[in-house]
Amino acid sequence: MDLEVQKILLQAGKIASQVKHEGAKKLSKPGTSFLEAMDYCEQRIKDLGGQIAWAQMAVNDTAAHYCPTEDDTSVSKEGDVIKVDMGVHINGHLADNAMTVIVGSSNEHKEMVKAAQNALKSAIKLVRPGTPLWQLGEAQYSEAEALGFTTVKNLSGHTIERYQVHGGNSIPSFNNKDKTELKEGWQIAIEPFVTNGQGLIKEKGPATIFMVGKERGVRSPYAKKILEYVKSQQGLPFTTRWLTRQFGKGPAALGMRELQQLGIVRSYPPLAEVSGGIVTQFEHSMIVKDKPIVYTRTEQDEW
Repeated sequence: MDLEVQKILLQAGKIASQVKHEGAKKLSKPGTSFLEAMDYCEQRIKDLGGQIAWAQMAVNDTAAHYCPTEDDTSVSKEGDVIKVDMGVHINGHLADNAMTVIVGSSNEHKEMVKAAQNALKSAIKLVRPGTPLWQLGEAQYSEAEALGFTTVKNLSGHTIERYQVHGGNSIPSFNNKDKTELKEGWQIAIEPFVTNGQGLIKEKGPATIFMVGKERGVRSPYAKKILEYVKSQQGLPFTTRWLTRQFGKGPAALGMRELQQLGIVRSYPPLAEVSGGIVTQFEHSMIVKDKPIVYTRTEQDEW
């Protein structure tokens, strides 16, 4: 990998890690507005010199893909288990990282948080060219199982490419028998989701996260304006409140309906554990080398 790209990724990773921790610290206090916390994180990404890939969170049995709308009144509550997932890019070069925080002074799910941390650390120790993907999955699953939990089987880590969150290869969190080997210079994100439930997720509730797929002609001015507005994301995610604040709720809804019906925009609803199990998550992005460059790991990270 080009040394200049490595330098950019390290910069993006530092920003992503800092904002992740700041967002998690805010949300760890009972009564914190989800909307205000995510607005804060998005602004901090820009203030620190990054570009927003996404700022997302997920609560309790929801594993991923929750983003508050502009009229969302949800707040953090004592004992909530909140995942904070930050994506930062600099000219398309992506840093993806996440952590879990327990709200207030509750220790109820402390061991599950530890299991997800251990799973991530164990997998990272195996990252080098030639390691088969199933070994990374087995390492994560073993750590979860050791503390009495399991991993979410239908969520996975992934390779990363420029302006592409998922670069084509999945990094499993259990032994799925995938013999594909890690290659020198790959960018990958490892993100074990650990649960006290069955270990599967399903879509639940309305989507507030979207991505543009294949563009084509549209008729309504609302749809045209939305496509123009999110063009700078170059295929990276955007969220509902960006559109409602820019265009109003009615026009945003009409434009998005057309874009989804035409298959131009794809929705990503919240993903919840099928049995209602609590979910924890930790994630780092790294460059595959004999000694991997974990470019979202900073001095604040213990995993």
